[in-house]
Amino acid sequence: MNNLTSRQRKLAYAAGILLLLFPIVILGAPAAKDVGVDDKSLSGGSGLLARMRVEHDLGEATLGNVDPSSAAMNLVLLGLRGPAAGLLHLQAIDYQERKDWAKLAATVDSITLLQPHYVQIWKFQGWNLAYNVSREWDKVDDRFYWVKQGVKFLQEGTRKNQTIAILYHTVGENITKKMNTSDEKKFFREFFVKDPDTEKFDGGADSEINPSGSDSNLVAYEWFTTANEKDDAFGMTGMTHVFFRQGPSKARLTYAEMRQKDGYFDQENRAAWEAGYDEWMNVYGVYEFKGLNEWKYKLNSTPEDIVVMARENGISVDEQREVHSRNVNMVHYRFWADYADAERDEETMVAHRTTYEAKRAFLEGRGFNSVDAEGKTTISEAQQKLEEAMGLWIRVFEKYPNMLTNNDSYREEALSIVHYWYVVHETNGTTPADTFPLKSLWDSHPEVRPEIQRQFLLDTMRAKRNN
Repeated sequence: MNNLTSRQRKLAYAAGILLLLFPIVILGAPAAKDVGVDDKSLSGGSGLLARMRVEHDLGEATLGNVDPSSAAMNLVLLGLRGPAAGLLHLQAIDYQERKDWAKLAATVDSITLLQPHYVQIWKFQGWNLAYNVSREWDKVDDRFYWVKQGVKFLQEGTRKNQTIAILYHTVGENITKKMNTSDEKKFFREFFVKDPDTEKFDGGADSEINPSGSDSNLVAYEWFTTANEKDDAFGMTGMTHVFFRQGPSKARLTYAEMRQKDGYFDQENRAAWEAGYDEWMNVYGVYEFKGLNEWKYKLNSTPEDIVVMARENGISVDEQREVHSRNVNMVHYRFWADYADAERDEETMVAHRTTYEAKRAFLEGRGFNSVDAEGKTTISEAQQKLEEAMGLWIRVFEKYPNMLTNNDSYREEALSIVHYWYVVHETNGTTPADTFPLKSLWDSHPEVRPEIQRQFLLDTMRAKRNN
């Protein structure tokens, strides 16, 4: 090189630069279009790195739908996607406060285009649309629309982040919570199967969130199951693992529970409880978790299992027992095991059904005694059913004593029978017996009576509206 002239050295350097530039251009050429995870094809462009980013879902191919004159675009052009997304978040909040729903939706889309792999954006905005935005509307139909938008937003997040287990779990969680625990749950559960927009969905479900037209808890079950599969394949962050993995089995149990609250007391519902119990005990219960200090444990463990696990962890049996007990209590594992065990029993199913029929008999006007021509009194159908239900609940509590002490809903259901029974006697001007099957339970829990009275008044008001 020292023997070359200055001109020759410059030409050699230029040739070297061009030679190095060629692979950089080949490797770094951009993709010709913005593609998502579900579309791995490129219509043009030869960039190897761009193709790898698409195949492994690592990059952002567009600048997003950002106003070119905005401050956010200035940040994007400087490579500051994070600050730009933060600025758009503030704009989205402002649009929400001003109830400018069209601009809110467009801004949220821009945020996700700028940072499609920032999980917290998907989680927050999915929750925000389903909870905060939906409650701004008065009509239940409109609220359900925005609940759906929240779910759809999260679903889009899973398509762009197919290795992120927590997003799949969050879809299932939003469905179960909004359909099962919100104030509008009765309507939402119906709308999930029969969308109120009958013109668009022809009396069926919105296929984007419910392609099979199934109960909301069964749809959630599929999302939770996929979330656990993603956890097996890629791992999971963002949630305590023992809570995360219970999603599918809890959805099965909730499906049976909500169906029962809708008035179904048949063999199909009993089978649903059986399936939930089996998955809770034999799938979730035997999964190997890691707790404090990475010590392994299983929720469904016998004393012998605990000894074996202690040996594997290299700790004392007392330490293993403590790890096991702490986590069992944290997720209420025994409660749900006992609950499902009792509910899959046909005798419990009959107790629920008889209680339901007894209350309905009273609310439909079949609570009056009749007197024949000879002056013989026949007690009402409602009273007969209520007294039959009392006896059935006594047998259930004898069989499953934990349900009497640990399950408030069981206790309240049984005590509500007593309240109805007293009202039937009052209606007929008769004196109730001093002793009856649930007397000791009734006398032991006076604190429950105001709530039972409130529920009774609600039941009677609904019955009057329906009649």
